[in-house]
Amino acid sequence: MYQDSARNDGATLAYAQWETGLGAQVRTSPVLPPRMLIFDRETALVPIDPANSRLGALCTTSPGIVASLVALFEQTWETAVPLGAALAQTPEDGITPGEQVLLKLLAAGMTDEAAGKRLGVSLRTVRRQMSALMERLDATSRFEAGLKAAQRGWL
Repeated sequence: MYQDSARNDGATLAYAQWETGLGAQVRTSPVLPPRMLIFDRETALVPIDPANSRLGALCTTSPGIVASLVALFEQTWETAVPLGAALAQTPEDGITPGEQVLLKLLAAGMTDEAAGKRLGVSLRTVRRQMSALMERLDATSRFEAGLKAAQRGWL
């Protein structure tokens, strides 16, 4: 599973397409859970510190932890878009899943930089997306955009 932004990176996209050519299933999502490896639904490997994977990893066979991580993966997988399929287009009076995630991150107090990092996109992309949302919402400030987004049920 990759972030949606992988569709815009030539090398990553080529690798993912190579994987699908070998029979792998690849999906993308606006936001992913922390990195993890799960083997046979019995063993999980997660970073000790998700912000710095060089610090090592934790390997666990604890059924409760592994089951929770499997459930998290499956929930993310179900809402992710298969690589060959097009990402959702903006409805006439709606919002794409990626735009909704961006609004929620910013509404939670994240900076543009932090939201971009979480979404795997550049600062410029975050600002361009917010500008487009503000235009669609006919808002002159981010505060007004947040209010109008909430009124429309986007938050």
